[in-house]
Amino acid sequence: MAYRTLTELYNDPEYFMITAHRGASFEFPENTALAMRKAVEAGADMIEFDLRGTSDDIPVLLHDQTIDRTSNGCGMPEDHTLAELKKLNFSYWLQGARREAPYADDVTIPTFEEILSEFRGKAAMNIQVYARNDIVLKEICRLFKAFDMYDHGYFTVNPELIEKVRAIDPEIELCSTRGWATRSEPDMLRMAKEEDHCRYVQPVRDFSTAESYALIRDLGMRSNVYFSDDPEEMINLKSLGAQGILTNKIHLHCKHRP
Repeated sequence: MAYRTLTELYNDPEYFMITAHRGASFEFPENTALAMRKAVEAGADMIEFDLRGTSDDIPVLLHDQTIDRTSNGCGMPEDHTLAELKKLNFSYWLQGARREAPYADDVTIPTFEEILSEFRGKAAMNIQVYARNDIVLKEICRLFKAFDMYDHGYFTVNPELIEKVRAIDPEIELCSTRGWATRSEPDMLRMAKEEDHCRYVQPVRDFSTAESYALIRDLGMRSNVYFSDDPEEMINLKSLGAQGILTNKIHLHCKHRP
């Protein structure tokens, strides 16, 4: 499948986008270069991943506040230098369970720069930012600009980071995670558009309806539903007007793309 920018993806009203949640995270260790590589090979339009910082302020891919679940280390990433983290194996979690042995040797934690270097132009990026200090946030924004990611990715952020990102680089597109069950309600969608100035929204599947998706389109916003691991459910979401989904089972969903 030929790579398409975010504009190209969302300007096609018939196309249904599939985003690999933490990469091909069901079959391969989440938030690793391996998982991103396999997702792109499977046909993902977008890869989603999480960013946190090291003690030397390098953005790395990690969802949790600690490295305990996914690696053979422990503690917060902010307590370790990048060099220390690179000595660990990050393939201890797969298919919802902690493994006694790693999935594979030499599965290290990737930096944001490494992911940009390998995958920019191969898949769009939904970048979930969990920066705990302004230095890391500025570095994430700097790298985004350095790789000219403006029509190739966006930041998914907690509301408290919106103004910080805007102050650093107002051209970076944002998706707010404000609310959960209420995220798809009309007032919340209008707040995301008019107050948070977010073009992107990530409606939660269980709390979204055809009316939600219609309003998102009417507001000129771009949606990506969280989430579906069932191809039949994916087809139903498209029939309701959803523009795309996040999934852990990227291989299965690309095979059955509606």
